[in-house]
Amino acid sequence: MIPLLDLSGLTRRYAGLVAVDGVDMQVMAGGVHAVIGPNGAGKTTLFNLVSGLVPPSAGRIRFVGQDVTGLAADRRAALGLARTFQNIRVFAAMTVLENVLTGLHARLAVGLPGVVLRLPRFRAEERRAVARARAALDLVGLADKAGQRAQALSYGDQRRLEIARAMAPEPPLVLLDEPAAGMNPAETEALATLVRRLSEFGATVLLVEHDMGFVMDISDTVTVLNFGKRIYEGTPQAVRQEPAVIEAYLGHKVAARLAAGAKAGVRGAG
Repeated sequence: MIPLLDLSGLTRRYAGLVAVDGVDMQVMAGGVHAVIGPNGAGKTTLFNLVSGLVPPSAGRIRFVGQDVTGLAADRRAALGLARTFQNIRVFAAMTVLENVLTGLHARLAVGLPGVVLRLPRFRAEERRAVARARAALDLVGLADKAGQRAQALSYGDQRRLEIARAMAPEPPLVLLDEPAAGMNPAETEALATLVRRLSEFGATVLLVEHDMGFVMDISDTVTVLNFGKRIYEGTPQAVRQEPAVIEAYLGHKVAARLAAGAKAGVRGAG
């Protein structure tokens, strides 16, 4: 099976710093694939490389079977690669519906004359765009707030609005950059339910998140980065038990004590 997203030797250098170091990673269609790691591990840089915001120093990116390494961010978006950001980016003075419609502008095929003259083809595309935007709002639970100004939404609802905007073009892959950041427990639980629904609606989710409970609860596959390198990949259960991951988060001494305690428990049980 061909991966939906295939990273090969992906590297990004900043002068003497190697933020992402030769990462190989495949994201298969369907489900939720998380990228985790300590602060400074290179997670957000990896997202910026995949979405086209920064060019790689080396390596290759293939998306839906096409080499997109040299494509700009808007070209990747047109292919169906959507993204949210760590910091909320909504148009505060626009309505909720208008915010979602901005995510569909790249899919409109009508040229400027058609827009200015409001030709029949433009009006038909506009109706289709509004229908898709409303469907995206219904998906995230904001359909009843379509006419409100985005600035009137709660923090959690603004996060959901960003996801609706990303989902409106019906992308095969959506990148969520720390979607649970700043949320309270109730909002985080509701977000977990929403992320699971995204995969049910045909979108594969690639996720960066610091909330380990959130990640382990919703992910099918977890890739772990440390100092820009991929150090482990597996199921959430396997990641929890992997010594290299424990060491990356807690340090060598703590990892050694945990390992020694686990061995002692096994001997005691015998």
